[in-house]
Amino acid sequence: MNITAMRILMGASLLAVASLAQANATHDSFIDVANSVSFDGWNQLNRNRVDTNGNAAPLTDAQLAAGTTGNVAGSGDAKLTLLSGSYYPASFGLYGTAAIAFTDNTIASDISSIAFQGIINNFSGSDFGLTLSYNGGNQAIAGTLVNFVDTSTAADYYYYTWDLSNLSTPISSYTLNFNIGFSQSLAFQVDQVAAVPEPSTYAMLMLGLGAVGFAARRRKQA
Repeated sequence: MNITAMRILMGASLLAVASLAQANATHDSFIDVANSVSFDGWNQLNRNRVDTNGNAAPLTDAQLAAGTTGNVAGSGDAKLTLLSGSYYPASFGLYGTAAIAFTDNTIASDISSIAFQGIINNFSGSDFGLTLSYNGGNQAIAGTLVNFVDTSTAADYYYYTWDLSNLSTPISSYTLNFNIGFSQSLAFQVDQVAAVPEPSTYAMLMLGLGAVGFAARRRKQA
């Protein structure tokens, strides 16, 4: 293998690792989820929303009822849909009480978890009903609260995850059902997260690249 081929191999390997990260532009409080391979983000969830050119692009009741895709650059085709209740776009966010759903039928291969982030002012003080079902089923798997930040303002931060690594059936679709009491929501993001390679996988990759480099050097010297 010559030097050019080795460089192509190394570049492809580094690109594969780098592609596991997604830049976050949904909300300044959200984190970049490690090993995210696909995300959907909804921000400016209000009637005063504007597009990237500053033109009015208000979120409407009709859009919520029909299902609205993410408005953050890089989002996939997941939909946020109002199922029931009175969650409506107010001046600063979605306001009221409702059951909403996040659905996605385009799933990356070999994902190991789903991550949800939300900026929500929970006026009612009651727990959220946030569950995951997959492949059209009704499993209602409760999420694990990884982080909560009480800002004492209308911008409290919630981060939930679902571990899918032990499921025997590959995931082809998922739905997050969110039953929420009297509240105001400003932004949501859902990430599909890839399995983290074992350390031995990285070791084998580096060993292979080292062997390729050594062989190329030997050939060049010969």
